[in-house]
Amino acid sequence: VLNHSSNQHPFFQNALTGENAPYHDWYVWSDTYNGNGWHEATVGSETKYYYGYFCDCMPDFNYANPAVTAQMENVVSFWLKDVGIDGFRIDAAKHLFEKGTQLENVPATHTWFKEFYPFYKSINQEAYIVGEVAQSSARLTTDYADEQMDMIFDFEMANGFMNSARGESNSAINSAVTFTLQDAPDWNFATFLTNHDQNRVMSVVDGKVEKAKVAASLLLTSPGTPFIYYGEEIGMAGVKPDEDIRLPMQWDGTENGGFTDGIPWRNLNSDYSTVNVAVELNDPDSLLKYYQQLIAIRNTYVAISSGSYLPVATSNSKIYAAIRQTEKQTILIITNLSKETISDYSLTYDGIDIKRGKYTLTPVFGTQETGNLTVMKGGFSVISPFGALPAYTTSIYLMER
Repeated sequence: VLNHSSNQHPFFQNALTGENAPYHDWYVWSDTYNGNGWHEATVGSETKYYYGYFCDCMPDFNYANPAVTAQMENVVSFWLKDVGIDGFRIDAAKHLFEKGTQLENVPATHTWFKEFYPFYKSINQEAYIVGEVAQSSARLTTDYADEQMDMIFDFEMANGFMNSARGESNSAINSAVTFTLQDAPDWNFATFLTNHDQNRVMSVVDGKVEKAKVAASLLLTSPGTPFIYYGEEIGMAGVKPDEDIRLPMQWDGTENGGFTDGIPWRNLNSDYSTVNVAVELNDPDSLLKYYQQLIAIRNTYVAISSGSYLPVATSNSKIYAAIRQTEKQTILIITNLSKETISDYSLTYDGIDIKRGKYTLTPVFGTQETGNLTVMKGGFSVISPFGALPAYTTSIYLMER
């Protein structure tokens, strides 16, 4: 991790041996206790305090020391050149430097990443870096994207996806979209549902596969570049502590879930014999199959993968709708977020971005029938255009004139 090491790491253990130790200045030290984030340690025979933003077990590196940057460049070079990986996820990206009481997003951190960007691109121009800047505002996705990292995770959209799937209401996703359109209208960011620091999707939605499918629909039909935390696509459960949201992947029903012939660092979930990749690949109604189908649709229709986003208003808060569009392709997406079949609803688009005319709406995903829609100069407003919407379902239509 760029920001810190373990307090058991050889670097830190060396740093504890004395102020003149080779790695002592690789960490941030003080003679006095300065409040939260500072932790007591014995250095040689003296009492000192080191800075560790997250806990005493994770001392922060001192990036004012050029040797730390040089070491991290060695790490990056090893993985990109010697191992041949495609890129990195940068954890805790906003915490590299502190300035007084400002503990995140300080100018020095941006400066460091502006120098880091050409370094990793010089090794492999196609190397890809996605950064974790944990903050609810989508604005942060633009602050680090300008030749600092290739892309930043959007926590605002993630919260919208999950809160709407869990609460069966479009208010959260609509709010996230509204603010994102203001703060990052090019949608050039990474989307996700949950990550390694958060309770897993299946636990958040109380073990309901149907709600997990709704969350997947919102993620994989929205703009941005979607990332899937391992295990979410099969419905692995997990709540904090962190070790229990980072359990071994459940590949099959054999001992240790097919993850290892040895001893895993943590026991698997008790449901691994039924919730695993092998079982779900053979179940056409499984969560894994649903993810695969949505990914195939996203890859097939360029309007979904990279088109513009046009919000569609719905008369029922349990329905979410949107239009994705390129110059040559228009897609309508409708999701019933709730456990109820909904028959009484309307869809309204107020704008001039869709060409006027009569459209045939052909379903490319879901079970709905072909429909028709007329777009006027100011958009459209239609009542129940596709009849009843079954519970927890998403329908995707190709709109053709």
